[in-house]
Amino acid sequence: MSAPFEVPEQYRQALAQHRAVLGDLATRAADADRSTLRTLAAEILEHLAAGDRSIGGHLRWNVRDIVESLDAVYDRVFPVTDPTDPADLLDVPWPVPARRELLAKLVEDRWFRPEPLAERAVAAGDVRLLHLILDNPFQSLTPHVARQVLDALYAAGALDVPTVQRALRQHRYLWTAVASTDPAGCSSFVRDVLDEVVWRGDWPADRRSELGRPRGLRFVLRALDPGPAGPAGSAGSAGSDRDTVILLGGAELTDAERLELVSWLAARPRETAVDAFRLRLPAGDAEMILPVLGLETAIPLFRICRIAAVETRGEGHGPHRYDVSEIRDAAERAGDDGTRALLTLTPSEAVGAALGTNRAAVEKRVKHNALDGIAAYGLLPLTDGETVSQRYAHLREVAKRGAKLGPNRRHSHAAAIDVALDHLAQVAGFADAGLLERFCEAGIAQETAELRVGPYTATVRADGADAVIEVVKAGRPLKSVPAEVRRDPGYADLRERQERLRDQARRLRTGFLERLVATGGTVTPVELEDLLRLPSGAAMLPDLLWLDEHGTLGMLADVDVATTLTAVHPFHLFERGLLAQWQAEIVHRRVRQPVKQAFRELYLLTPAEREAVTSSARFAGHRVDGKVAGQLLSARGWTIRDSYDDPQVAKPAGPGLTAALRCDYHGYFGRGDVLFGDVALLRDKAPAPLESAHPVVFSELMRDLDLVVSVAGTDPDGYASPLQAESRAQLLGVLIRTLGLANVDVEGVTAVVRGSRARYRVHLNSGSIHVEPGGYLCVVPRSFGATRHGRLFLPFADDDRVTSVVLSKVLLLAEDEKITDESILAQLRALERQ
Repeated sequence: MSAPFEVPEQYRQALAQHRAVLGDLATRAADADRSTLRTLAAEILEHLAAGDRSIGGHLRWNVRDIVESLDAVYDRVFPVTDPTDPADLLDVPWPVPARRELLAKLVEDRWFRPEPLAERAVAAGDVRLLHLILDNPFQSLTPHVARQVLDALYAAGALDVPTVQRALRQHRYLWTAVASTDPAGCSSFVRDVLDEVVWRGDWPADRRSELGRPRGLRFVLRALDPGPAGPAGSAGSAGSDRDTVILLGGAELTDAERLELVSWLAARPRETAVDAFRLRLPAGDAEMILPVLGLETAIPLFRICRIAAVETRGEGHGPHRYDVSEIRDAAERAGDDGTRALLTLTPSEAVGAALGTNRAAVEKRVKHNALDGIAAYGLLPLTDGETVSQRYAHLREVAKRGAKLGPNRRHSHAAAIDVALDHLAQVAGFADAGLLERFCEAGIAQETAELRVGPYTATVRADGADAVIEVVKAGRPLKSVPAEVRRDPGYADLRERQERLRDQARRLRTGFLERLVATGGTVTPVELEDLLRLPSGAAMLPDLLWLDEHGTLGMLADVDVATTLTAVHPFHLFERGLLAQWQAEIVHRRVRQPVKQAFRELYLLTPAEREAVTSSARFAGHRVDGKVAGQLLSARGWTIRDSYDDPQVAKPAGPGLTAALRCDYHGYFGRGDVLFGDVALLRDKAPAPLESAHPVVFSELMRDLDLVVSVAGTDPDGYASPLQAESRAQLLGVLIRTLGLANVDVEGVTAVVRGSRARYRVHLNSGSIHVEPGGYLCVVPRSFGATRHGRLFLPFADDDRVTSVVLSKVLLLAEDEKITDESILAQLRALERQ
C-alpha cells in the first residue's frame, strides 16, 4: 500500500487495518440497494471518525481512494431531483461532493454551514427538513443550533429515541447545550435517552466526557456490584474499566435513593462502603457514608477537607484561607484514629499541614512554587527552635521567586503568599497578617550583628534607606572593608544582615509606598508609628507628601500624624492647583522622594475620550513585544487572558469596574507581537463611562499602558510618550528656575538651549540634539551620560536613566563652553564650518 500522505511509524499498522475494513465496506456498498446503503453510510462514517481519532488524524487523508469510490456509488444511487429544494439535497446518507456544492450555493456559503437552513426550518416548523438537517452527513450543527432543532421537533411531537441517539452521536457536546443553565424544553426527554445509552454502555470511550451524569441508584449499584452485565470488577479493582465505574458511581440521586444506598451499604463489607465513599466524593454527597464507616464524629473535619475541592477554581480564585482553630477543634472531635482514617480516605494538604502530619511534603511543594503548598506552609505548626520571624523570612524569600514566573502565574503566586501569611498569623497568635508583618519587619530592623577581626570591628548600620557595612579601626571608620575582614567566616552573616535590611527597604519602596501613592491609600497612626521604627521607613516616609484628616497637605513634618494620613497622588495636587508649587518646593528643598509623587505622570481624560464616553483609543494601533509587555502588565496588576476572550487583558478599576484592553495577537500573548486596541471600562461586562473610574485610578491605568508602549514597543521609529515628555518638561522648568539657567527654555516636548557655541534643541523623550539651523549632535552614554551631570538633581528615587540622560544633556549644552569631550567638540567644530 502506498499512502498519499506520510504516516508516523506507530500508526502504520493501524492504518492498514482501517483500510482493510473500509475496503470491505466499500465493496459491499458497490452493489447494495438504497436501504442497505443508508445503513452502511452510518457505519462507514462512524468508522472513519473513530479511526481518525485513534491514529492522530491520519486516516481520512490516506483512504481518499476508498472515499471517492463511495462518493460515486452514492451519487449514482441517490440522484438529485430538485437542486433548489434543500430537503431534496439533504435527503442522502453520504456527503456527496456534488450535493455539497449545490447546498453551498443555496445558502450562499462557500463551505456550507447548515445553521441558516436550520434556523429557517425552526421558524417554519418544517418537521421533515428539521430531521434532515439534524441527520445531515455534510456538516454537524453547532451544539446551540442542534438544541434548537431538538426543541422544535419536541414541540411538534416529532422527537423520538432514534433521532436523539443519532443527534447525540453526530453533534459533539449536544447534551451540554441541552442541559445548560437555561435547560431546553426537550432536556428531560434527551436525558432519559442518555441514561439508557449509559446503561447499555453504547458510547465511544473517547467521548464519555460528553455524557453528563446519569440518573438513578441503579447506576451506582452497578458500579459497586456490577455482576456479569456491568463493568468488570468493583470501583477499587485493578482490572475494572475505571472511567465507566466513575461515570456510573457518580450518578445523580434523589434523597430517597441516598437513604436506600446507605441502607444497602450497611449490609456490605467495609471495602464496598469505602468504594462508595470515593465514588460519591465528586457527586458531593459522600458525607452520608461516613457513619457507615464509623466516622460520624469526623463529619466536621470532612467538611473542612472538602472546602478547597468544591470551591469554584479559576480566574480570581486562589488557595483557600482556613481557620486554624476550626481545623484543630474538628480534629479533636474526630479523635486521632478518626482523623487518620478520614485523611486516608480524602487527603487534604491544608488539614494535614495544620495538624503537622505532612511537613516534608509541604516543604517540597513550596520549593516547586505549588500555590496550595505555599498556602499550606503557613499552616504548619512552629517546630521547636523555629521562630515566627524565620518562617516569615522564608515566605518573603519564596515571594521573590514570583517575579520570575509567567504573567498571570505571578498574580496567583503573590495571592498564595498572602494566604500563607494569614495562616502564619493564626498559628503565631496574631490578630491578622498586618500585625504579623509589622512585628516581623520590626524584628528585622532590630537585629544586631557585629564582627571583630583583629583591630577591626565591623557592623551593619542604616544609611538613610540603605544598609551599609561599616568597619572601624581604632575608633576611625574606614572607607572600605579590608580583605582580612572579608575573609573571615563571620562576614557572611554581616552580608546576610545587610541584604535583609535592603530587602526590607525594597519591599517598602517598590511595594508598599508605590502602591500607596498609586492608589492614594491611607496609613493609620499606629501603622505609621510602626513604619517609622524601620530604618528605611524613617528615611523614606518624611520625603512623601501627605494629606491629614484636617485637610492639611504637606510633608510628614507639616501634617497631623495623630490622624489617618492619605498618600498624595499628583491628581490631588492638580485639583487644588498646587502641582507646580509643590514640584518647585520639592526641588528647592532638594527632597529625593522614594517613589515618583510630585513629578509622577498625570493622565487626565482628553476631549476625545470624553466624546467617546466609554473607550479610549489613546494607545490603539501601537504594536508591542508580547513577552516584555506581558511581564510589565502583570507586574502592574493586569491579567492576560486567551486571545479569544473579550477583553484579552483586564485589571480591576474600582468597585464593580474593570479596565478592559482589547488586543490582537495569535495564540499565546508572549509568543509574538501584540497590537493594542481600545481601552474600555466595564461594569458587569457592560460598557461604562470612563468618568466612572476615579481620576487617580484612570491616571494609573493610562500610566501603566504608556509605560508598556514605551518599553515594549516594536515601532522602528520608537514611541514618544507625550506625558513622559511633559513630566520631564515640568522638572526641567523647575531646574531652570532653581539653577538660574536664563539661556534655557521649554517649548512643548523640546528644550531650547542657547549655548555659547550654538543654539540646540533637545527632545525630551528621545534625548536627540538638533543644532540650528541644520545639524545633528551625537552625544552617547559611552562618552557621556553614564554619570549624571554634577548640577542635576532628580527629585525621585526611581531608576529613570532616560530622564537623567536627557536633562544632563540640557545642562551640558547650557554650559557648552566648558565641554572637554573631544568627540563632542569635533562635531561642533565641523558644524561651525558648514
